[in-house]
This record gives sequence, C-alpha cells and structure tokens, in this order.
Amino acid sequence: MCIVTNCSWSFVYWVVIRECIFVTSCVLFYYVCTAVLHTLVAGLLARSQYPEGPVTGLLGTGFSCFPCV
Repeated sequence: MCIVTNCSWSFVYWVVIRECIFVTSCVLFYYVCTAVLHTLVAGLLARSQYPEGPVTGLLGTGFSCFPCV
C-alpha cells in the first residue's frame, strides 16, 4: 500500500511541477509579446509624428516659425 501511495504522490508532484512550468512559460511569453508590441507601437507613433523626417530639413531653407528671427 505504501508503494502505491508513493507512486501516486510522485505522479501528482510531477503533474504539478509540469503545470507550474507551463503556466510560467505562458506568462513569460505573454510579457515578451506585450513588450514587443509596445515597442513596435511606440516606434510607429514616433515615426508618424514626423513623416517627412527630422526637423533639420527646415534649417537649410531659411524658414523660421518665429517671424522676428
């Protein structure tokens, strides 16, 4: 009887450990995907604010936003 009980408990421990590893890997995968998505969205938002490129293009034309300068 003790041998059967030990085997069943070792099986239960194995299942619990396997499930913990699975849940942990799913949570880590979720956080990695979320971080990558936020990075991509931030890059797209930063690029969409200045579609023509950096502001340095205005410096060569002599145009100024301030009329007195």
